[in-house]
Amino acid sequence: MIPNPKNSCAGNFSDWLEVHLIDKCNAHCAWCVEKDGYHPKKSADWPRIATQIINHDATNVILLGGEPTLYKYLRPLIRALNNANKKVWITTNGSMLTPEFIENNLEGINISIHHYDLKLNEKITGVSLKNLSIGKLKNVRFNCNCISGAIDSVTKILNYIEFAKQSGADKVRFAELKNDTHKFVDLSKLFEYLNDDPFTEGCSHDVKINGFDVNFRQMCGLQTPLRPKPVNPQQIIKKVLYYDGLFYDGWQKEKKMEDKELIKILEDVASGKKSVAEAALLIDRKNQPTVIESTGGCQY
Repeated sequence: MIPNPKNSCAGNFSDWLEVHLIDKCNAHCAWCVEKDGYHPKKSADWPRIATQIINHDATNVILLGGEPTLYKYLRPLIRALNNANKKVWITTNGSMLTPEFIENNLEGINISIHHYDLKLNEKITGVSLKNLSIGKLKNVRFNCNCISGAIDSVTKILNYIEFAKQSGADKVRFAELKNDTHKFVDLSKLFEYLNDDPFTEGCSHDVKINGFDVNFRQMCGLQTPLRPKPVNPQQIIKKVLYYDGLFYDGWQKEKKMEDKELIKILEDVASGKKSVAEAALLIDRKNQPTVIESTGGCQY
């Protein structure tokens, strides 16, 4: 199956480099796509990260995490990239934003806010935005995951758009949840111009609602089991720079022993097929993380 040409996995956004800058985060979002992500044990120093980015062909660089504002050398890194004529963007939960980010000449910033009621957003994410101030930041987009029980209706989406306007944002992205079936909100059921086949019909849609720029990001069957999985999908996997200073083919995740594998080993011990020592060795070996390529060719 061939993806929609506007999809990331079809090669769109080729002039963008995604950088997994840090694995630490001060939030506790239940659906976090990095929960099972690959976390290298070593970290490269920031000049090495800067060199890798500068030598890459992409003009646009988006710094991701974890929470990238927790990165100790964020400011000198941004300055170095600015001096190399890279356009630097950042995706943050907004809890650590200061006026210094304005001075560092970011090309744009995505702030993840998942409810227009900031007290509810704090309950969802664990971080406070009561002192949130966009100031003179340019190209500000609010990222909102649509979560059942939170932003899950047209009315609440309209309320969120008004909140974004009043806050000084330039755009909003409403996204479906990846892999989370319990809290999933199907955007195609809320807006007739969205589809239930994002892989072939397009997973990203730019529209205007009440004169405001809005993007809808839907999940295809490679990202959620709630939609049919594409058969033999054709994909272009982009390089992603990790904080160990290495490029990987797409975003990575760690796969550990599944519960059913552990149960089988314990059953073999109980039946006498394996000794305790053999089981311990097998569990230790199988429980080591194995880096595998994430499906879908995109992160979020």
